[in-house]
Amino acid sequence: MKRVFSILLPALLVGCAFDADEQNGGVNSYSAVESFETAISADEDYALGYRNDYLKFEHFYNEEYSYWGGFAHSKCFDMEDGTPNNQYGVYNTKAASGNSFLVYYYDSYNEPCDILCHYRGDYQFTTVRLNLTTYTYKSITDEDVNTFARAFTDGDYLKVIFTALLGDGSEGESVDCYVVDYRDGKRFVATNWDAFDISALRGELTGLRVRIETTDVGEYGANTPLYICMDDLTYTINFM
Repeated sequence: MKRVFSILLPALLVGCAFDADEQNGGVNSYSAVESFETAISADEDYALGYRNDYLKFEHFYNEEYSYWGGFAHSKCFDMEDGTPNNQYGVYNTKAASGNSFLVYYYDSYNEPCDILCHYRGDYQFTTVRLNLTTYTYKSITDEDVNTFARAFTDGDYLKVIFTALLGDGSEGESVDCYVVDYRDGKRFVATNWDAFDISALRGELTGLRVRIETTDVGEYGANTPLYICMDDLTYTINFM
């Protein structure tokens, strides 16, 4: 069963397998709003990947071609450069809270990078705040910026799909978050750290898979740059 949400509320995430009593000091539950405040080096605007005590956000990097995918931790607020040179900039003047956020790049030619956890338990994900990157925003509003993408028009959309990963490795419940929605006369674009309800993602999970889908697709796949910014994810873990 798929449940679909537009702009609503902030969160996401998943579970893995460690002994809760041994690894977590016997604590029975944990609740958090993750605002991604782990320091990035003072001389850098971003760092690939992110993890805290409970969650890991995967990424990959190809050294030969200087090519990456998955999650990056960013503090880049460049709203002017709409070219691929600005892959880590959010189309906003600030993070949803704190001083940094995550950028997720979905490459449909490679396996999706997942959100993983360090503990076995029952997870309840509540909300997540999403915002377009500047590169994506400029591409869907001004086709002259990106020679591959076209400006969106009636019927177009860009959505982030969160899918629960179950203990046997299979995919479970999915939630669609429309970060750009031009369907049925709407003109919604997520540029204000809009909050989305993902509370359908719950249970004894081993991960959360993230994909991005656009209606601007060509012969070789998506033309829209498949980037999204994330902040303020809210979740609760009941340890097993």
